Amino acid sequence: KRCPAGLKLDPAGKRREPSSTSQYKWNPMDADATPMDCGNLCCGDWSCESFDFHPDGKDLPEGTDCPVDKPCCVFRDDIDPLVTPAPGDPVVSGLRSKLPSLRPKYPNSSVILGAYVDPKYQVAVQGDEFPITWGADGNQYTGAGDNNQGQEFSPAAFFKVKGGPMDMNCTDPSNPSPQCTNMTLQGSTIPVRGKWLLDYCENWNPWHKPEYEDVPNIKSNSVISIDGVLYWAVTCFNYGDDLDFNRQRYGPSWIITSEDGGVTWNLNATNPKMFTGRLAAPRFVQFGRDNAGARDEYVYVHFQATNGGAAFFEQNDMLFLGRVPKDQILNRTAYEFYNGEMPDGQIAWVSDDSIAVPVWSYPLMTAVQQVNYHFETKSYIFANWAWISYDGHPRPDHSPDERNDRTKHQRSQLVLVEAPEPWGPFSVFHIDDDWSGWDGSTGAYTPVFPPAWMGPDNFWMVSTQCCDPFPVSPPNNHYTFNAQHVTLKLNMSSERLLVKW
Repeated sequence: KRCPAGLKLDPAGKRREPSSTSQYKWNPMDADATPMDCGNLCCGDWSCESFDFHPDGKDLPEGTDCPVDKPCCVFRDDIDPLVTPAPGDPVVSGLRSKLPSLRPKYPNSSVILGAYVDPKYQVAVQGDEFPITWGADGNQYTGAGDNNQGQEFSPAAFFKVKGGPMDMNCTDPSNPSPQCTNMTLQGSTIPVRGKWLLDYCENWNPWHKPEYEDVPNIKSNSVISIDGVLYWAVTCFNYGDDLDFNRQRYGPSWIITSEDGGVTWNLNATNPKMFTGRLAAPRFVQFGRDNAGARDEYVYVHFQATNGGAAFFEQNDMLFLGRVPKDQILNRTAYEFYNGEMPDGQIAWVSDDSIAVPVWSYPLMTAVQQVNYHFETKSYIFANWAWISYDGHPRPDHSPDERNDRTKHQRSQLVLVEAPEPWGPFSVFHIDDDWSGWDGSTGAYTPVFPPAWMGPDNFWMVSTQCCDPFPVSPPNNHYTFNAQHVTLKLNMSSERLLVKW
């Protein structure tokens, strides 16, 4: 309903490049139709980004649905350059506007007044979902989903990151699989495999090759370093059993461990059904190097989930919060969950996750890959992301459109959030409905803050974009470890910051 008000006709004497392949649907119109009627029709197709109105139906390709001598409305799934048409060309072109999206119902932060997110990326290895922790040895460690380092593909591989974001020393970032001196593969390209795991996960074997018959389809959920041991939460993954919204389902999930920096893993550290249903997406809260800055003897874990009792890669409804004694992190029965605040101000924790109370709610717009404690602002900080349509509505990446079996051009909302406690109260300090790169790349997702790259009033944020080099994505997208610099505007007179850093 909001789309028509945002339609814009192109200037007289100009039209969108007529030879472009972005044209994908030809719609017959009534004899008295107008260019704005064509625009209104475009509003009904979420892959339509621009349109051409042909008042006489002439000069159209053969085989279209439009008869000659009647108006025709042509949809485009891209915004092509404006050109000067041939004399007498009657075509009128126009654009849809990117409309504002939903907003989380939380106030603006009084501690962090705003943030500038530099659109320039520092590009590293290929993959997505890069949850990252700071190891005891001073290096950072991350798991990458759907990775290819030029040797073989992997549903989930593990990497060591040395130094800072400007020190990764990678090859040409336009290469689909950049090689980096200071971001290196640890151990096997496919560290999680075994036919016994196919009792829990679907087989990951896109080429139907015998060498992949024992590889489960998994994703990298979260990772944390505690007392020199890496705990990597991995999850089974399903690409499309959510018939209503076509989201990608997590679960079951479990934790595997490494005592040698991710070179080898104990795949039997926990039962593969450790976390199921709405707990299938555990996200460990990061407290600095090797978890040395932890608030107490517990490990805190957020879980993104839906009202329907599931956990999806994208477009969830809420966050739950759990905790577990750090020496019991592998014991599922030791976990307890936030159940609200008691009248005396104490937090109620329960072992029954079915009565857990959400700490964050943002229906169909919740996706949080990691939460970090930021010591200087005494804040728990996370980035919430959501894929949205031109109209600003929730729109998962794998949603089909008129031309493609998934969206061609993605649009992402980025929301930066802080709170004094892991359960809140939450405040917002940055919103961007069109989170894009400096080169026109779009659709970023799974943002995280590498804990070793967090300074007093600035830090780096890592995300990825789907899915270069696949043909469904814009040519500039970077399906890689993409680091962006974030500068904070702090309120130094706020109560939380009055204590000197």
